[in-house]
Amino acid sequence: MSGDKKPKKHHWWPVALQSYWANSAGDLSWIEPSGKISKKRAANRKIGFKLHGHTIFHGRDWESTFESEFFIDNEIHRIIASLAEYKPFGRTSFELVAPIRCLYRKDRNLREMCRFYSLEEKLHRNLLLLLYSLLIRCPANRSKLEGYATIVGLEPDEEVGKANIMQSYNIAKRLCQNGPISSQFFVLLHSPFQKFIFGDGCLDWLTSGLVTNRINGRTLVPLTPNLCVYFCTPMAKLSSPNCASLSIAPWMVDWVNEITQIYSKDSLYFLGKAPKLTSDFRQAQFLEHKEKTDALIEMLDEAACITERNESGGSDGRCRGMLWVLRRKKWAWRCR
Repeated sequence: MSGDKKPKKHHWWPVALQSYWANSAGDLSWIEPSGKISKKRAANRKIGFKLHGHTIFHGRDWESTFESEFFIDNEIHRIIASLAEYKPFGRTSFELVAPIRCLYRKDRNLREMCRFYSLEEKLHRNLLLLLYSLLIRCPANRSKLEGYATIVGLEPDEEVGKANIMQSYNIAKRLCQNGPISSQFFVLLHSPFQKFIFGDGCLDWLTSGLVTNRINGRTLVPLTPNLCVYFCTPMAKLSSPNCASLSIAPWMVDWVNEITQIYSKDSLYFLGKAPKLTSDFRQAQFLEHKEKTDALIEMLDEAACITERNESGGSDGRCRGMLWVLRRKKWAWRCR
């Protein structure tokens, strides 16, 4: 929008999503690396935003904004409501028998804990675009994109960062709306009691593929306190189904939250009890895994039947055992 000089609160965390994290009084809480806890009224729209975060300034006379490009925000409530219809396995007394039996078998497979679906194409594309929009405009990615100027010996540049955000999102939008979607898989992680947290950064092994105009990689994004989405791209084209839905144990929610703390720097948003801070988040830096590997991610890949071995044709994707993974959990995610 040319010539509009009014301050703009451009939300990197959409207001519609924030509403799911507000308590019964309408307050949204967050905790900082120091342990300080704050809260604000969610309805005031003063959380998760950056003034002129999506405005590019061209000298003193005129400016342009790409805030309106994030129209996917208008679909958030419909997306969340639609995902609620893809119920996880084990919600009935009859279905609870199979997971219990699975725990006592040595050859158990995580896929046996899931209910599988084929996402309707519009929902598939909208959900994927929403995930990309959250990753591309979040503070963690913004910091990275602003730092590109240092490659040529310059200081980090906010305008360079915003231009890169706009370019990345335009590529993502085109691919999500019109690109092929046959080699994509979602895992919906439901937690009825233990709650996920949301931060100013998420596990993002996905947006780097936009440099080569590809949707390729993995990401783990909490959408609500009770729903987190894992997305991956198998090497082989998939026939139906393309979505697994499962209820996860509290220790798995803790694991997801520990990963969120690695990728966050300033704020962790929560509903209910404040999370226990890890040493990673207390560093107040946007950290990453040193290599793109994590035992939880491997486990979720098995739910999609795309372990590293079976992508190369050497494995049937069998789960190595939930109890084994629980033991491994204590150290695997720390390898940044």
